[in-house]
Amino acid sequence: MYQPNRLLTNPINKHIVELSKEWEGYELLLRPSRRFLFHNLYRPSAYVPELNKPCFAVLCAQTDREKRPLLVIETEPQLSEALRQSYRECEILWLEVYEGPAGIHFYCENTGIRMELSCPIAQIRVAFRAPLAWVHERTERRYIPQGRLIQSFHERVLREAIELLIPEYPIECHHQIPFGFVTGYRAQMPPQIARSAVDAVLLASATLSTDGVVLLPINLNLHNVHVSNEQTAEKDRLMCEFAREIEMPFLTIRAAEQPDAYIFSAPSLDEKSITVVGRTPADWANAIRPFLEAALEQLSRVL
Repeated sequence: MYQPNRLLTNPINKHIVELSKEWEGYELLLRPSRRFLFHNLYRPSAYVPELNKPCFAVLCAQTDREKRPLLVIETEPQLSEALRQSYRECEILWLEVYEGPAGIHFYCENTGIRMELSCPIAQIRVAFRAPLAWVHERTERRYIPQGRLIQSFHERVLREAIELLIPEYPIECHHQIPFGFVTGYRAQMPPQIARSAVDAVLLASATLSTDGVVLLPINLNLHNVHVSNEQTAEKDRLMCEFAREIEMPFLTIRAAEQPDAYIFSAPSLDEKSITVVGRTPADWANAIRPFLEAALEQLSRVL
C-alpha cells in the first residue's frame, strides 16, 4: 500500500510550525526549492550546491498573492558559504535554527547586521521575537522581496481555488516543493525529476496529522514550454509515470484543445478527468474537489 511522505519528522521543525500559527498576518510555507527565493534572472557568482534543494520553510504575508519570502528559515546544518553569500547579495533575510549543546541556536543576518543567540527549547517562542522584529521592520518600510513562490497567473488561480476548499477540508497548501521531497526518498526515481518543483502541494492539516503528510501534489502543465520544450515535456511525462508507479495521488492540469479549457486528471486516484472552461477559481475548486476527496479517503486508510 502507498505510504505518503512526511515533511515534518524533526521535533524542532514541528515546534517551529506550531509557533508560526501565532504570528498574526503571516503564514509558513514548507520546503520550497531555494531557487524560487531569488529573482528568476539571478545567477550566483559561485556554485551554490543547495540552490535546487529546498530550505525548511519561508514566512510570507497571508495577503500576498505571489507569496514572496519575507524570512527564509534554514534548519539544515552546515550551509555552504556560497549560499549565505547569495542571500547577502540579494538582501534575503534568512535565519538558521539548529540544536546544539546550549539548546536552540539562532543565526541571522539582515543587510550587514549579524545576530547570534541561543536559548533553551522552552524559550524558543521568545527567541523568535528578534528575527520577527526584522520581518516587521521590512514590512513597515514596504520592502519587496525579489523571489516569489507563485510564478504565474494560472498559479494564482490555482491558489485561490484551493483557498476556497481549505475551510471545507483538513488541508493546507504549499508551493514549489521538489518532486523528490513530495514523494520521499525513492531509489528508483529518475534523477532528472527529483529536483523538479511541484507547483502546489496539499498537505493534511494538523487536525489529521502533525507530520506534514503529503496529500495531493498538483502540477500545472500549461505553458508553451511544456509542449515545445522536449526536456520539459519529458520531465512532465516521467513525473506522471513515476507517480502512477508508486500509486501516489498526483493531479495535473493541462490545456485542452478548445480555447480557455483545462483538463484535470489524476490516474492514480481512478477518477475521471474533468474539463473546465475558463479561469474562475470557483470552477477550478469544483474540479479539484473530487480528486481531493479521493486522496483524503486514500489517506484515511494509512494514517
